Amino acid sequence: MPTAHHRDLAAALTVAGRNHPYLAFTLNSLCNLDCVFCKPRCMPDYGHKDRPLSASDYAAIAAEAGAWRVKKAHCSGGEPTLRVDILDVIAGLADGLGQDAAIGMTSHGNLRRGLTVERLHRAGLTYLNLSLHSLDPTRSAAIMGGGDPRTTRDTLDAALSLGLRVKVNCVLQRSYLDDAFAVAELARDLPIAVRLIELQNIGPAQALFDTEFISEAEVRDRLRTWFADAGEVPRDQLGVRSPGRYLRPDGWAGSIGFISNSSCATCSDANRIKITPTGLARPCILHNRDIPLKPHLADGTLGDAFAYLFQSMLDRDTNDAWQGFHYVDYDLRWDRMERPEGAPVRPLLPVVATGAEGASCARASTGER
Repeated sequence: MPTAHHRDLAAALTVAGRNHPYLAFTLNSLCNLDCVFCKPRCMPDYGHKDRPLSASDYAAIAAEAGAWRVKKAHCSGGEPTLRVDILDVIAGLADGLGQDAAIGMTSHGNLRRGLTVERLHRAGLTYLNLSLHSLDPTRSAAIMGGGDPRTTRDTLDAALSLGLRVKVNCVLQRSYLDDAFAVAELARDLPIAVRLIELQNIGPAQALFDTEFISEAEVRDRLRTWFADAGEVPRDQLGVRSPGRYLRPDGWAGSIGFISNSSCATCSDANRIKITPTGLARPCILHNRDIPLKPHLADGTLGDAFAYLFQSMLDRDTNDAWQGFHYVDYDLRWDRMERPEGAPVRPLLPVVATGAEGASCARASTGER
């Protein structure tokens, strides 16, 4: 449990102008689809060489995080719903973070047999991010390597009927731009946030980038009639805390936002602690502050690990890349990137309050993909 000094670390994030951290869990690398910009099965660590965290591990991490006043956890993959214990994982996160916590998931929405949005909601899920890149089944299959957007739409409707917040993630590709606009127009009648995501020049997407990349600025210009009288949506209504703007065109039920990792990625407001499937916590993509959680789970010293993570978030303010542009959003969803060994947990030092300037993770880090 946090000591008084630990609580000072948590409070210092507010003094430094930072959002309180949330936990972003990548539950697996496995996926039964094969999106052209992701292609999970081509990666050398597909399936993982090490044993992923268990449901009880996630529950223990959430319980410690809850003591640090963390109130949000997000699950992604791979496709997280392929885990046979997904309901136990969600329930453990919800129990650990406590009442009023936000528990979310990113999924392609083609749920395996026997798994329903209702069951996920009963386990503790409060919001759902759905990957949807075209409403046309044939064109969607060409992008995602399978699946059916009509099934995803059924999942979306089920989530809304249960009162879950819903966001839709749509990756922008020049060849499928009309498809992206059709997805975005779902927000005309539905109370959802559609996030138009720039293609990134990393991983399998490198083969597409030169021909398929289209910037937020160009898309905004093409949609200028939608945005002419649009009002900005307060991010607290969306459960989003990032520098991105969400706009609601006049008369629309939902909103449209952008995740512009390539054209305008900055480090100004990141608050995500990424935890890979095998339990490596990464509070920053540019500083090497990685720390393995498994030894702390085994030794009962998660409090020391969280003290390290909170201090590492404060240390982002010293990063020279703050507000610099970069094209490296290390694919932290999995354990694929070889990075130097993280330093051991440091001695706890007095916290010196810092100014609001500085940061070191990209806006992409708050994308909740």
